[in-house]
Amino acid sequence: MFYATFSHNRSAAGATLVFALAVFIATFVTAYYYHIKDPLFHQNAFALLTAVVFFRSLYGMEVSLRPSRQAKRRAEVGRVDVNNAAEQARIDQRDLRTIKTMYQMIPVGLGSIALGFLIWNLDNAFCPTLRRWRRAVGLPWGILLEGHGWW
Repeated sequence: MFYATFSHNRSAAGATLVFALAVFIATFVTAYYYHIKDPLFHQNAFALLTAVVFFRSLYGMEVSLRPSRQAKRRAEVGRVDVNNAAEQARIDQRDLRTIKTMYQMIPVGLGSIALGFLIWNLDNAFCPTLRRWRRAVGLPWGILLEGHGWW
């Protein structure tokens, strides 16, 4: 998701640079986590990466879809619309509906990420107890107590 978000509308060289940065971040987080063996580092790195992607996605959505920003950008580059005013109004209304729908979907996405993050943290905090319960319950019901697996 990091790569897709930051390489969108970039040149081939820019996309390659984003790819190299993504590989570097993944390698660094993995190596450092392997070195310190602290799940909190991994969780916080994931949370930070998720937040960065989320806010960059919001910015990209606003810049590419908001009609007032599109009109401003067209004026800055001196682009004359070939569409008539009625067609441009239809496109602007469509984009506003898309933005409204996307903003309605954001709480669902953030809620599911927050719930998964909570389950992941609870699984790490109570790992020994959950392992005992999984062994006591056995398969297939023990799978329900695999918090990191549900995440």
